Amino acid sequence: MFIELTEILRCPRGHAESYLVAAPIAMDGRRIVRGVIGCPECRAEFPIVDGVAYFAERPAAAAGAAVPAYDAAALAAFLNLSGPGGYVVLVGTAARAAAGLAAAVPGVHLVAVNPPPGTTGGPALSVLVAGSLPVRTAAVRAVALGADHASPAWLREGARILLPGLRLAVEDERAAPDGIAELARGAGLFVGSRTG
Repeated sequence: MFIELTEILRCPRGHAESYLVAAPIAMDGRRIVRGVIGCPECRAEFPIVDGVAYFAERPAAAAGAAVPAYDAAALAAFLNLSGPGGYVVLVGTAARAAAGLAAAVPGVHLVAVNPPPGTTGGPALSVLVAGSLPVRTAAVRAVALGADHASPAWLREGARILLPGLRLAVEDERAAPDGIAELARGAGLFVGSRTG
């Protein structure tokens, strides 16, 4: 996990948003390989093992959701990504585009939440396992939700963490997230931008 990612993380427990503190045990450059993330508010601790931050146990994969066909360049266009800086969150099956997206948009840090098995972090990719998005409200420049995470709860979370005016892509064209203005719908995808 990229150490600077701590600046946008929040405790997933049911209290007011509060910052988290990282206590690295082993580092590889700017990446925490082993350590703990702690919440000063509720004293919860979340382990970092092999570079993966665990805010929950790995959820079982959702079955039956068809994954639309698109490549990393298309995802960068859907999310209106150009230029370096900021964080982009890829949830579930959407994280399969991480390597291509890192190459297409250098200088953007990617955060894969509950990615497909075998996804590993690196200099441009942090991996989190969580039951919700442990990210502060209005903190990221784009979110892509995979077909396996296109439920109403994940749609709310995706909309919550987006900065106003920036984009959410969902691998489910039936998606209708609150607080997101529709920009495009079809071919298995919904794309919108956060209002207000």
